[in-house]
Amino acid sequence: MTYLISAVDTYRVPTVEDVEKLHEILLADNHFQLVEFSYKTKEIKVKGEVVEEYQLVKAKKIFNNEKEPDSSTQVFYGTKKELLTELQSEEEEVRF
Repeated sequence: MTYLISAVDTYRVPTVEDVEKLHEILLADNHFQLVEFSYKTKEIKVKGEVVEEYQLVKAKKIFNNEKEPDSSTQVFYGTKKELLTELQSEEEEVRF
């Protein structure tokens, strides 16, 4: 069996307030343990002038203990529509 041990996700968020909200959301999620969380303020410049600013967030999540994994967590990356389609097809496969 294959077990997901950890993942590092990188997010782009517009403001520091959004960084704080994302941090709270990730801390509250019981599907993983948030072990690292950091962000950097980035700037987009045109001709030396800052035209846009955003925050680049990195979050490391632990899903299983490496030595004794106990769950077969699956992570889905995609749009909400793609997720709903995937869940619906899985549900149809389970039906008898």
